Amino acid sequence: MNKVLLLAIVMVAGRVAAAETDGVAVFRAGLVAYQANGPDALLGAWYDAEEQAMIGDLRQRLIAATRGLGEVVDTEVFVPTSVGRHLQHLYGVIYFRKRPLWLRADYYAIEGRSGFISLEFSRSSEDILPLGFGPTVH
Repeated sequence: MNKVLLLAIVMVAGRVAAAETDGVAVFRAGLVAYQANGPDALLGAWYDAEEQAMIGDLRQRLIAATRGLGEVVDTEVFVPTSVGRHLQHLYGVIYFRKRPLWLRADYYAIEGRSGFISLEFSRSSEDILPLGFGPTVH
């Protein structure tokens, strides 16, 4: 019976720690916004007005990376990884008609403030996904 109680405590503690920093919903909302309205909608969902100057370059790089990929068909969020109580690595993909664009974002939350502190993207999954992610070959 003590093992069951210990397991329950560990599971609850894990949920509390995960709740302290959980950017998955915000990350997903940005991808959905991109699908509906393009890069400005994604950046607007993830960054507030005071960060707009910083994201000008990011916007241009995102537009350049997606040029010629066609319409957005779908989006997906996967492999969220908590790195301590305040930082989370988030991974996702925007599926375009011609090929996907892979994304990695770092979401930081502390003292009532939260937001994305970095965003990387590439047409190559190997540039973005954590090592060992993907199908296992036997």
